[in-house]
Amino acid sequence: MAPAADQSIAADSGRDETASDSSESAAAGDAPDADEPVEARLADALERVAHGATVSIPSILLERGLSVAFTAVLTNGFSANAYGLFALARRLQRFLLHVALGFRSGLSRFLPNADSPEERDALVTFASVLLFAVASVFGVVLYATAPTIADLTGRGADFRGLLRLFALGLPASVWLFTVGEALRGLEEVVPLNLTLRIGFPVGQLLVAVAGVFVFDDLAAVAVGVVGVMAFTGTAAAAWLVAERGLRFRLRSPGEEVLWRRYLSYTLPLFVGGIATTIQRLGFYPLIVVFLSNVAGGVFAIGVLLGSLVRLPLMGINQFIPPVAAALNEEGHRESLSRLYHVTSRLVLVAVTGLSVPVIVYRESVLALFGPTYVQYAPLLPWFVLAQFGACAAGSVGILLAMTDNQRALLAVNVFITAFLTVTAIPLTSAYGLEGLVASYFLMLTINNGLEVAVLYRLEGLQPFTKLHAKPLVAAVPFVAVAVVAGATLPGWTGPVLGTVLGLAVYGLVLGRLGFTPVERRLAGTLAERYRIRGW
Repeated sequence: MAPAADQSIAADSGRDETASDSSESAAAGDAPDADEPVEARLADALERVAHGATVSIPSILLERGLSVAFTAVLTNGFSANAYGLFALARRLQRFLLHVALGFRSGLSRFLPNADSPEERDALVTFASVLLFAVASVFGVVLYATAPTIADLTGRGADFRGLLRLFALGLPASVWLFTVGEALRGLEEVVPLNLTLRIGFPVGQLLVAVAGVFVFDDLAAVAVGVVGVMAFTGTAAAAWLVAERGLRFRLRSPGEEVLWRRYLSYTLPLFVGGIATTIQRLGFYPLIVVFLSNVAGGVFAIGVLLGSLVRLPLMGINQFIPPVAAALNEEGHRESLSRLYHVTSRLVLVAVTGLSVPVIVYRESVLALFGPTYVQYAPLLPWFVLAQFGACAAGSVGILLAMTDNQRALLAVNVFITAFLTVTAIPLTSAYGLEGLVASYFLMLTINNGLEVAVLYRLEGLQPFTKLHAKPLVAAVPFVAVAVVAGATLPGWTGPVLGTVLGLAVYGLVLGRLGFTPVERRLAGTLAERYRIRGW
């Protein structure tokens, strides 16, 4: 039976959550938290995560908008074939980038619990050296194999040159994201967003404009993107040195134990990252082998637009890793379960509001990138629905990692990768781009569903309550308003007015269905925080 404090917060969250969480605790055999009230811990955890999301989401939205603008500049400034070649080369580099970044998650796991500034400095330094070394090896491999890849795919010297430019820039790319992970682990909200969400995307957009209007050369764009990443990462590291007193040093008390612990934790994530990267970016090698450059550009745009609806989950995920790691480390299982319920519900509310306009007005959205892409509008809903399903699962992958179940996460990713291998290749070879998009949808849906099942089996944590049905119910009149506006109003008036009116109706219906006391209290706490303390 849950203690009194647990019952109090359960009542705040709704009767359905009380039953759900009580059964979870009983199934998992968790001992009740006794050192401080669950309500206080949950309120603190929610405020920290929600503050990170509140500050991050506008900057993530700006980042996505800048990324869309970057892509639109290139697609309108160069031919669809040329942009497709650029997109394929960059995605092949990102394949290796994401594999290398498997070693960075230890920063979010261990920095919140560092015992001293010396241990903090040693963690950041060791992770930076490790990641930079792995990225350098991958860059050399990509540079050396670029001619072979270009010859085997028949894409010529331009493709080889772009691959080599991105290969040379691989260490700079990894450096930027390593510094970003250090900022996340230290819960530096504003510097993280200035670095990854504003500084780099703005620089990247300026590079695209210069590449189109000054140089008329995609190779110049590739060089500029790499240069911006190196500069932004270095500027963020300099801020850490100046403001947080960070010193890059490998030596600290017990450094060998620290290094072994870091490697022991991240090695399964690195290996699992290979599987995850194959899931996320393995589609681009299939495009290289089976499909055209234009198909590569279409797929890249679909993934970009699909990721826009993922924005709420990305906001929550900015600072849930260190918060979840701390709750897990201190044994506060009930608070962690409540945190998962509330954050996943808030994500579902937001992601539903973003998904409806993109699906309903898919042709208008794709027209931003040029007329070539409008004919592929029927495929766009599948990119969005794939991300919708992933967001409905909440921060499931992060919770598996932060509860030290990285080996289970590895097993899930290996299984999904094997599934993808035996399904994506025949689907793509038989049905072309449509088969590839179907594989993408299946991969994200099955992957997140399996992760939810594994997390529940191992930790008794799962995201869903009856309250998750509310945004789905509220979406019905939203869709109706959007469809009617799009069908009756001319030009861009329909999509713009339909989205605004639809969101207003969506909000009104949600208000009528009601928010929980926990959600209302969180909103009040954040409002008070920003009124009194600012950031």
